[in-house]
Order: sequence, then C-alpha cells, then structure tokens
Amino acid sequence: MKRHCLAASTALASIVLFAGAAQAQNSGANASPSSDPESQGQVAEIIVTATKRATSLEKTPIAISAFSQDSLDRNQVQDVKGLADFVPSLHFAQQGDQGAILLTMRGIGNDSAYTEVADPEVAMYIDGIYSPRSQGASVLMYDMERVEVLRGPQGTLFGRNATVGAISLITAKPELGAFHARVEAVGGSYNRMGVKGMVNIPVTDNFALRAAFITDRHDGYIDYQDAPEVTGIDRSAYVTSGKKYYAGNQTSARLSALWDLGRFHWDLSGEWYKDTGSPILQLMQTPRSGEKFWSALVDTAPETDRYSWSVRSNMRYDLTDAIEAVYIAGFSRVGGTANSDSDAGAFVPYTDDSGTLVLPSGQFGENRTAYSRYDFWSHELQLKSTGTNPVDWILGGYYSHEVNKIRFDIDQRNGYRYGTFNWAGTFIQADREIDSRAVFGQAVWHATDTINLTGGLRYTNDKKQDIGGRNITYCGSPNSDNANCYATPDLPGVFGIATDGAGNATDVLAALNAESEALGLGDLWGISSNDTKGSWGKLTWLARADMQVTPSTMVYGSVSTGFKSGNIEDGGLLAGPETLTNYEIGSKSRLFGGRATLNLAAYYEDFKGYQVNQAVTTRDDDGNVTASQIITTNAKGAKAWGLEAELAARLTQNDRLNLAATYQHTEFDTLYTVDNRIYNVESDGSTIQNLKGNELPHAPHFSMTGTYEHDFVFASGARLTPRATLHYETRSWLSYFNGDDAARYPTAYQDGKGLLGTAFDQQKAFAKVDLGLAYSSPDDRYGVDLFVENLTDKRIRTSASVAGATSGLTPVFLSNYEPPRTWGVRLRAKI
Repeated sequence: MKRHCLAASTALASIVLFAGAAQAQNSGANASPSSDPESQGQVAEIIVTATKRATSLEKTPIAISAFSQDSLDRNQVQDVKGLADFVPSLHFAQQGDQGAILLTMRGIGNDSAYTEVADPEVAMYIDGIYSPRSQGASVLMYDMERVEVLRGPQGTLFGRNATVGAISLITAKPELGAFHARVEAVGGSYNRMGVKGMVNIPVTDNFALRAAFITDRHDGYIDYQDAPEVTGIDRSAYVTSGKKYYAGNQTSARLSALWDLGRFHWDLSGEWYKDTGSPILQLMQTPRSGEKFWSALVDTAPETDRYSWSVRSNMRYDLTDAIEAVYIAGFSRVGGTANSDSDAGAFVPYTDDSGTLVLPSGQFGENRTAYSRYDFWSHELQLKSTGTNPVDWILGGYYSHEVNKIRFDIDQRNGYRYGTFNWAGTFIQADREIDSRAVFGQAVWHATDTINLTGGLRYTNDKKQDIGGRNITYCGSPNSDNANCYATPDLPGVFGIATDGAGNATDVLAALNAESEALGLGDLWGISSNDTKGSWGKLTWLARADMQVTPSTMVYGSVSTGFKSGNIEDGGLLAGPETLTNYEIGSKSRLFGGRATLNLAAYYEDFKGYQVNQAVTTRDDDGNVTASQIITTNAKGAKAWGLEAELAARLTQNDRLNLAATYQHTEFDTLYTVDNRIYNVESDGSTIQNLKGNELPHAPHFSMTGTYEHDFVFASGARLTPRATLHYETRSWLSYFNGDDAARYPTAYQDGKGLLGTAFDQQKAFAKVDLGLAYSSPDDRYGVDLFVENLTDKRIRTSASVAGATSGLTPVFLSNYEPPRTWGVRLRAKI
C-alpha cells in the first residue's frame, strides 16, 4: 500500500511541477489555438456542451473527459466498457442474464442497478435524453459527434440519477451543403466480422439527412467442456456445441434529419438496435485439473434476443437575438428475452466409494428472462440566454414516465439439469411505473473579465409504484410448513408455464399447483405481492467560482449535490433515497503555446443513504436477536476523496502523448450485513458483520492510462502510425465485503467455520497493454488499422462470487472477466 501511495503521490507531484514549469515558460504567451492547431503542432481545441451551451473544454469548470469518434476508433472503444480505461475514476462491472453494464465513478456505484428495481448512480444520456436502463449502456457507439464523461454530481442541469456523474453520448448530426460518406470493415480473432458506415445527404439548402449503421459479431470466448462420464448421468444434458458464452452479435441503424429555418432548428432521429449474441458466464477462478481457463461445464445453452428502438427530437427557436427556447423529447423501448447458466458448472455429479450417484445440492441453476419491456418517455423545456451577456442563464422543466414489465424465471436442481428438483420461482412484474418531475435554473455571472460565479438549483420529485407485481415460489407462503417441501419431488419447475406475454400470475400459480397435486404432493407453490408505491423529492444545488488566472490557465472550486430517489422492492418494501455532496477544486491549463493541455481535479465526497443489501434484525424485549433477513435498504453512507489528472501533449509535430491518472480513497460508514455468497442469514445474528471502514468495490487506489503514438510521414504524404496504450491499476475489491475477514467475527463463530480469506474477492494489481498500427493514404481517404487488445492476455476480473458455501459444499470461487487477448484488422474509406 505504501509503495502504491508513494508512486501515486510522485506521479501527481510530477504533473503539478510540470504544470508549474510550463506556466512559467508560457507566461505572457498567447495560448489561443490557431485556426488549424494540429498543423501548428498544437493540441486541438475540443468543444463540449456539459453546461447546456457550447464551450471550450479548457474553459469549462467541470471535471470532464471528451472523445471524438476518431479518438474512440483509435482506442478501439465501441461501448461504455471501453471508456473505462481512458476516463479517470471510471470503472465497470458486468451482469450476465440481464446483459447490463454497471458503472462506478469516483468509487460510487451499485452492482444491483440492472433491473427495473434499482437506478444507477451514473446517468446515461443520448442527445440530451436520459437512458434509464443499464442495458442501454451496451448500445454500440458509432457515428458519434463526441462522448462526454462528466465527473461529480450533475444534479442541476442533468438531474435524475446523475448522483456521481453522467455520460453524455452526442450523435453526429446531418450537415448542410456537403455530401460525404464513410465505410469501415473489421475482421479479427474469434471470427469477428463487422461493418459500419454513414452517409450525409444535403437534400436542400436547409434540410439534410444522415444515415448510419453498424453490425459487429464474434464467436464466444468460452469453450465447452466435455460432458462428465459418470454412471447414471445423462450426458446429453450438457451443452458441448453451438453458440458460446461471451459471443457478440449486435446490429444498429440510425436515421437523422436536420431542418435549419433560420430562427428555428430541428434535429430528429430514430434508432434501432438488436442483440442476438449471448450472455457472459462466470468462470472458475481456478479451473479443474486438465481444463482450460476459458472453458466451462455448461448445461444451459446461452440465448439472447434483445432489442431497442428510440425516437429523439431537439427543437430550438431563437425568441430574440439573446434568448433561445429548446424543447427536447424522446421515447425509447428496450426489451427481449434471454437464457443463461447461473451455476457455471462449478460442481460435477459423481459416484461415491459405494457406487452411489451423488448430485450436489442445488448445483444446477438456469435464469430465464421470459419477457421484458421497458418503455420510457421524456420531455424537457429550456429557456436560456445566448450570445455574450453579463449573466448567462438557463431555466427549465422536466417530466419523464417509465413503465417496466418483466417476467423472470429461476430453476434450481440438484447436480445438473436432469437432477432432482430443488427450488424454482417466477417473478412477474406486470406494471412498475416511475414518474419524475423537475424544475431547474442555473446562472453564470461574469463578475469580471476573469472571474465567473455560478449558482444552480433543481427540485426533483420521483414517484414509483408496483401495480400487480407477484412472486411465485416453491414452498412459498402460505405453504412453507408443508412437509413435502423438503422431499425434493420430481417437479418440472416454472419454465414454459403460461409464458405468453408476461403471464397472468394467478394462472401461473394454478398451473404449477396442478402439477404438484397430480403427483399427490398438494399445493407446493405460494404467491406474494409486490404492490407498493413511494414518493421522494429533493432540492439539489451547485455553487461554483472559476478564475482565469492567466490567459492559458483557469482554476475553479465548487460544491455540488446529487440525488437518487428511493427504490421499490419485492415484497412491497421501500428503500430510502441517496444523496451526495461533492467538494471539488481543479485547474485547466493550455501549456507550451498550445502544445499541451493539463486538467487537474481534487474532490471529497460525502455519500449518504447508500442503497445496498444489508441485514435487518428483529429483537425481543431483552435485546436478543430473534430473526434476521437480507433486504435492500440504506446504509449510513460512505466517504471518498481523490485526485485526477489528464494530460494531452504534442511532443513534436508527429508525436502525441495522452495520460489519465487517478488516486482515490474510499471508506464505508457503518453497515451491518451478511455476505450471503458465503453464509446463511442466521436468526441469532451470528453471521452479521460490520463493514465500517471497508473500501468500496471497483475503486483501486491508483490507476492510470498512457497512450503514445508517432506518425511516420512519407514523401507522398501517407502516414504510418504505431500506437501503444498501457493501463495500470493497483489492487481493488470486487464487493464491499473486502473478502472474508476473521477480524469481523466473534471468536466463537470462527471456530470450525473455515473462513475463506480475501484472495477470491480481490483483483490483484495488473498492467494491460494494447497496440495498434494505422496506415492512412496521402489524402486520408482510405486506411488500414491493425490492433491487438490485452496483448499479454491478462485475466481481469469484474466480479466475484462463491458457489456451494451455503449448501455445505467445499466452496468454488467464480468471476466474470474482461475479454482475453483479441486482435483485428480494420479497413476504412471515405468520400
């Protein structure tokens, strides 16, 4: 730890000294970029819209990273996962059966925010329209104008669920007056094949169309292991061929239109997306003897059939030369089905010394999304100043409505698919709705030529309700006292029972109990209600000051707040809201006559009401624990602080260097809970742990990414550009339990309990290397790119779980992983 802290401190100190030396050398120089900065050996100026108006990145007093489509392509970034290596303090995890990307920023995130139950802390926006479901984060980034990643609460201008930051995707808009087109084809390892392209058509002087598309597929990374040769096992139950897990097959198309009628501007787009790849699958952290690491014993074939489509509209009207009205509206639908193996083949049936077939308890699991559909409407009206004013201001109102429907089935059996029945359930959420309303305002007072003061307020009110949601489970209430519950009868389970649409819960229950009654076991299935509703409101605010201390350096300081409303939960329960206060100082500098930019930020976050799974206990009059259960509720909170740095430099006319680095510290406030990957929830409370002081997951103390590229320019004007990227992280935890630590238990509980240590829950420090080589023709109309990702084939975990521990078996440790080494070739052409 001390070594990593020293390394981080030295690196950040070196950057600060570099900035000081550069500023001294740059004093009095004109740092304004030329009309063609790159031809002058300067770093190109980037225009962003993080403040709801176009400003230079170096003049925007927010910690923000911005990427053009060209920079995304050079870094092989096609979705949010790829951004994580290049944005300070951004990390991701993956969730399998729902196909979700889970984001953590500045140490704050939520690994359970992937269904209609929970909302993320990092908000996603596409062309200014909120994308509520985390599945939307996996939509391919193609034909982008730019991608902006805003760090810190964006509670005033962005609002809902931008608790610790926001990722804003701005698609490329049609252009008037010029026809142009571009096409790319890619091929590579795991039979990867893909094509993407765009065409811009100026139909009239004030109307233009732009069409863009992408298709990208590759085989799965995980090979199938041979079915076990065990007497009494039906080997046909195992999957040994066909589509593999971690396969990709995504297609999307977008049509955009632009009308420019002088004072009135209208951007309108429609987008369609289809994913028929496959879910990810947990792998054994230590493979069985004789098996490859990237392989699994699978008894559920992977299936994914997900879709989305959306319409987005942005109308702008100049009321006067100094005031503009903006109306932003959108509709999106995300849905589909999926099948995934949830046991990962961790335990294999076997015969004991007496020749008896042994089926490990509950060690077959299949998760099936039988149906899902999430509909989302949003409307935002803005009134804002334009041009140069003593005070820049914006006022607005916002409304969104979300309707979520899903049926999710789980089947568990002993040993493998054809083992005896263990447990099953179906969770039918017929109508979960969210209404969000907000009003907001923000103003920037240009107090002097160099000092700006910003203030902002937003009031948000969210209402959530579950109407008719039902959980149907084996031996559920009121049948939990039925002796047949423990006889592991030969039941067929829940799959295929009334799966038309979401399925009527009453009909499903009747069909399931008819099956158990036919076996002479009585009614073995019970139903519980999820009906509930909740309402939460909060005023969030921003106070900020920035100063242009020299023509090329700005400093700023801010205090801002973020808010995420409470959750509705299964069983009709409610969790309270989350709030965050962020204190931040930073600087942005354009150095060495524009040949380098350096952005620094330091922050302290006070996070309250963290929505996590924790143990809730019931005590008698004497204070003895009589019952304990795990539910999602609010922890006291957490603290996080850190330093962030981003450097872009043109070392020479042909040499470019980019660095992004973070040092961060995170710490949990009091949280009493149980690691139910390992321990059952004991009614006497003996398994409850206090996680006070633990680090938050996906928050390494130090991480950095450095990219260097050099242009070899030929006499013809053609260029050959080798590129190298190094990403390094110190060790991090994969859950907030920080392993299985004996120090958290009373001595009496440790005896004979076989504590598991910390290695299974910890991602060790690693360095990942990516390489690229690009050729561009003299007129830049065509080119060829070669690339290798994860050159040294590092095994980088994004999650950790334990199989068998709560069933009395010897634990097996599982994880999801980032992709192994991949390579590819890209051909590109444009007119």
